[in-house]
Amino acid sequence: MATEYAGRLRRQALVPRIITAVIGIPLLLALLWLGGPWWLVLAAALVVLAAMEFAAMRALSRPAEWTLTIAALGAFTLVAIAPGMPVGWVAVLWVLIVLALGLLPLIRPGTGASPAAPPAASVVLGIAYLATPLAVLVRWRLELTPLSVLSFLIVIWANDIAAYFVGLAVGRHKLAPRVSPGKSWEGAVGGLAGGLAAGVLLAGWLALPRGEAALWAAAVTVVSQAGDLFESALKRRAGIKDSGRLLPGHGGVLDRFDGVLLAAPVAYLLLRAFAGR
Repeated sequence: MATEYAGRLRRQALVPRIITAVIGIPLLLALLWLGGPWWLVLAAALVVLAAMEFAAMRALSRPAEWTLTIAALGAFTLVAIAPGMPVGWVAVLWVLIVLALGLLPLIRPGTGASPAAPPAASVVLGIAYLATPLAVLVRWRLELTPLSVLSFLIVIWANDIAAYFVGLAVGRHKLAPRVSPGKSWEGAVGGLAGGLAAGVLLAGWLALPRGEAALWAAAVTVVSQAGDLFESALKRRAGIKDSGRLLPGHGGVLDRFDGVLLAAPVAYLLLRAFAGR
């Protein structure tokens, strides 16, 4: 058993993953702590990079790619910094668009390399899928504490790490073999346990009782795992393994932030609801 597990670890190319994390995480945390324009610029850069990857996955033409990138940046800026922006209603619209243009079409069978959605639908989906969550992270940092944003990221990371190693060690039952053959139910349960534990330990940073922090973390973890599967389904449709090559060992921006994109609006709204703000 130990020999098999060691062999699996060797095949996963952990060294590039670790190097990328060692360089990227301190930079991310520094910009989060600085806040203000630093956090805004980082989020805007992620919007642009993610839009480029998304356009490639959806086989968009160059004019459509530029339309997506510019419109996503505009929507991001509006939601992130416009005073009096009803973020709750924006999140509701985000859910409807992602469901209608993203999740429901993926229910249909087929994994061909040519995306079924027309370019206009892909552009609208890209704007909602990419711009809204990253803009919410900016507003979150402006309105609440940096420690609460950090808690959200730690819950996501705890889920990812626990799911990864539990899945490697004991993963036997496939979670969604047609979408992501490497993911298992055991890994998903391990990820949930990791995210839940992190949320309880970080209750003080969230300014929540431990029970509410546990509920919040469980919801964040489940939605994050759904975001991972959603991005995997998009890649499966496009016939590619990774969304990009920017981050060695991780793939592209969408590969690294897929869980964050779906979970951020849910986490922000739930946190505000629990805190009564």
